[in-house]
Amino acid sequence: MGRLQSGISRRGFLGGGVTAAIGGLAGGVFDARARAFGGQSPAPALALDALKPSGPLDEAYWWKVRSQFNIVDGLTFMNNGTLGPMPRVVFEANERYMREIMENPTDGGRAAEVDKVREKVAAFVGATADEIALTRSTTEGMNIFAHGFDWKAGDEVIYCTHEHGGGIGPYKNLEKRVGIKIVNVAIPAPPQSVDQIVGLYEKAITPRTKVIMVSHVTYVTGLVTPVKELTDLAHRRGLLISVDGAHPLGMMDLDLHALGVDHYAAAGQKWLMCGTGTGVCYVKRDVQDRIAELMGAPSTDPKRGARKYEEFGQRDVPDVLGMGAAVDLQMAVGKKNIEARDRALSTRLRAWLKNVPGVKTWTSEDPKLSTALTLFTVRDIPMDAVQKAIMKRDRIWIRTMGTGNLNGCRAATHLYNMPEDVDRLVDSVRWVSENASQVRSTAG
Repeated sequence: MGRLQSGISRRGFLGGGVTAAIGGLAGGVFDARARAFGGQSPAPALALDALKPSGPLDEAYWWKVRSQFNIVDGLTFMNNGTLGPMPRVVFEANERYMREIMENPTDGGRAAEVDKVREKVAAFVGATADEIALTRSTTEGMNIFAHGFDWKAGDEVIYCTHEHGGGIGPYKNLEKRVGIKIVNVAIPAPPQSVDQIVGLYEKAITPRTKVIMVSHVTYVTGLVTPVKELTDLAHRRGLLISVDGAHPLGMMDLDLHALGVDHYAAAGQKWLMCGTGTGVCYVKRDVQDRIAELMGAPSTDPKRGARKYEEFGQRDVPDVLGMGAAVDLQMAVGKKNIEARDRALSTRLRAWLKNVPGVKTWTSEDPKLSTALTLFTVRDIPMDAVQKAIMKRDRIWIRTMGTGNLNGCRAATHLYNMPEDVDRLVDSVRWVSENASQVRSTAG
């Protein structure tokens, strides 16, 4: 695999016009070096209709999608699992809403428009509007459920050893304040099968268990947890299930009603790419009377539904309204198309990494158990040194990931990434492995 010399450009790929540039690609994928025409202005945001697939989903199409991001020239960004770059259409929507509110703040809350976004988000995730609270983060959504449930001393919650601090934090708080018991499940990396995972959770259930808490996609290894099977298990045993869905929103084709979960908290800033301070909290309608408000007075109006979980005072209204533009973009491209693209890129990455001596991947190769996050280690090189070497050599940004016995680097692949980004990362990882002593000497 030869090393690709060019970076990604936010500017000149569309040059003098979208139609002309894309038309010129009809014969196939052009040389990566031809994509960077330095010195030209960023292409304008396209109308959503222009992003709807009208032919094959080839690389020419995905470069049209890629053109709608402002990532600086030469930077290959592969840490969408922390913060996704905001598409131009979302940025411009946020900017427009901010300007409008500043010019005429008589309706700064825009409640009616926020409810329109709620409806749009609900349809996007397979729920009803009265089951959706528009929050400020996944963490807030996880706290809504955990602190809203009526716990008694000795009650148990089950979660695995790869859960994020934002999800387990409220339970550690409840352990200290209320006396609940936390039961940890150790999931292998990678696990053998869906049945193995479900069996480990089932074995952990006792008569005192009240809730199973699980990440739909773990932030550590990118494991896709079998949420539907765990939901069926929980409900058979009379338990509730709370899902940390920080990653799937905007990455996977979600249908919360089909999953059957009782609660699902998601992030707006990651794969939906609508900026920080945005989130979604789903609480199934028939369990809302069991989950009290996190803040504010108890609701006396059942028609409010999940809106009762939004009593947190002021919010960033432009960002919330911009979430509607993010959903529109994803719907234009197609939820299934985005999931397939994300999976194809990560599958390519894992397949190449397998061939690099000294590299171990901790993410499952089973498509049922993996998606767009890949965790890998390079020999015994400290993860910080690996990350720094890759960034210094090739301007590729990935993140470090350490928990328990896993200390590696995590790469995320999303709709604005291209196959050559993946190939350049693998080439860079190979260089790190071949120059281990040199890279190791830079640790710390």
